[in-house]
Amino acid sequence: MIETTDSNGKPIRIVCNDAKRSAQEISDIYRNRWKIELFFKWIKQHLVITTLYGKSENAVYNQVYLAMITFCLIILMKNKIGFKGTLLEMLRWIKDGYDQSMATFILKVRKEPERESSGRRRWDNERIFAETLAQYETGDVLHLDDLTYDPFV
Repeated sequence: MIETTDSNGKPIRIVCNDAKRSAQEISDIYRNRWKIELFFKWIKQHLVITTLYGKSENAVYNQVYLAMITFCLIILMKNKIGFKGTLLEMLRWIKDGYDQSMATFILKVRKEPERESSGRRRWDNERIFAETLAQYETGDVLHLDDLTYDPFV
């Protein structure tokens, strides 16, 4: 058993049956293995690789390189045209407008929304509670038995 610390200073215990390597080597191997895991997690989240089309090593490399190039081009395009949304939204815009001219595409991306939304409606719970309490204290409670009454309207 090897005891080491992570980057935050928390102790980590690693059980290993390789007696030929030093504790430092084994902890470095696990640290680098975690970096590889994080890299593949990033690939799954950002590069759209759902299926590997080839089984050879060269085919996998080519597909990953093409996905990384596409990702970089989307970032460059997003920055160049000043798109304020996420990369996923930018990718959707590209998929929707691939058959249009670049000028038309940029006009559509930069277009302001036709309707304005203030977001989800927030309830003023304190006001509603105060009104309900005032109704209860004055004896105005008969409406509480009425199932068609909506106090929020």
